[in-house]
Amino acid sequence: MEEKKKKKSSAKTLQTAREAGYFGKKMLAGTRQAYEEGKPVAWSMVDWWMGSTITKAMGIELCYPENYGAFCASVRKAEPNLDYAESDGVPNTICGYARNCIGYTRKLKENNFIIPEDSPSGGMPKPLFLLACGAVCDARYKWFQSLGRYMEVPVWTLEFPQTGVNEYFMGDNKKDNIKFMVQELREFIAFLENLLGKKMDWDNLSGKLDTFFKTHELAHKVDLLRKSVPSPAVCTDFWSIMIPHLYMPEDPEALDFYQRVYDEVKYKVDNKIGAIPNEKYRMLFGELPPWHTLGIFDEFAEKYGVAFAFESWNYHVPSPLPDDERYGINDPLELIARYSYHKFNEHAQVAREQCMEPTLFTAPYMKFVKDYKADGLFCHPLISCRPATYTLMHVRNLLMEKFKVPSVVVEGDIVDLRVFNEEEAHSKMEAFIETMDHYREVRKKEGFEW
Repeated sequence: MEEKKKKKSSAKTLQTAREAGYFGKKMLAGTRQAYEEGKPVAWSMVDWWMGSTITKAMGIELCYPENYGAFCASVRKAEPNLDYAESDGVPNTICGYARNCIGYTRKLKENNFIIPEDSPSGGMPKPLFLLACGAVCDARYKWFQSLGRYMEVPVWTLEFPQTGVNEYFMGDNKKDNIKFMVQELREFIAFLENLLGKKMDWDNLSGKLDTFFKTHELAHKVDLLRKSVPSPAVCTDFWSIMIPHLYMPEDPEALDFYQRVYDEVKYKVDNKIGAIPNEKYRMLFGELPPWHTLGIFDEFAEKYGVAFAFESWNYHVPSPLPDDERYGINDPLELIARYSYHKFNEHAQVAREQCMEPTLFTAPYMKFVKDYKADGLFCHPLISCRPATYTLMHVRNLLMEKFKVPSVVVEGDIVDLRVFNEEEAHSKMEAFIETMDHYREVRKKEGFEW
């Protein structure tokens, strides 16, 4: 088993990607230290930057059960948590992140809220409250609530408007949604102030947001550099370097880190250094990765010359807010709301042009396929994640219909290694190489740019 683990651990092509694990460890260690010192700690879902920076500005340390689930899977120690959740009646079709968290929380309770010694990466301490998010995923509405059977802590859910394509362009729809989000954030701050018995430090929040936006601007510039041929970075690099921008962009160390990432990727682009030395095919990956078997992408690169040039819309930062939406906005809560809303709707125009629904999880790929000159899409549908699965089937049909770009479908799971068939993945990819060759010729005949 140890040899298998070592074999499937991704090599990563960027030096900065090899160093990025520091941030995940820092995040978990910071929450444990705060807990030991009697300071407030919370668990948060990925909330696309709606409430997390606000929480940190109030002096609360955050850790993220979704990130912890990915880590447990990456070291192949998630199964005990999954088994423990399932033995308590949680179906195996529920989100792998949620099941890992539920199983872990049950163990935490049964150990009198002392972190079990065998917890990967030291584990997560008991939270003062749970920060939930209503965006994207149906499991989110009940996941944190279900933890009430193991611990009595409040749950705060930040609602997130998810607008249809046509509705996005209607009258005051955008204005009204942002107004709603700002009100949600004001109520959240009132909750935190009451919980902690202190007021928000607005200067502290503004300072954190300044660092936040600088970090994200660099992350976006890295994404733009990755359009280059050969690709200077691949998916396994991104899934490492994303931790700082997704979970802790307001940290000055994250900003310094992304400057180094940008410099490294820029150097490779300027000198035409590819992430893999034998790039023959460029693929997109959608949507959530098999954290337990990332090394398989290194094998695809070595065997077939496949560079995964871009991936996982859900995890990437959006483009910077347009000037007319950012400058002149003095309320930091409105700035947060506008930016978060922008994340989910910046591709609405693409969706309208392509006459498609929905925007999230689908429309971005209509742009990525051209920007990154993709020869194919690797679809990773999950039995435990409906939002990132039904959209994939829609995306693969649209890419073929509109761009003559084919897809390969490899079923699996983000956390549960037991439902990922590695041999099947290899056999499907081997056959898919000929399919990409064929459609290259088709696109050439039909006058596509790549």
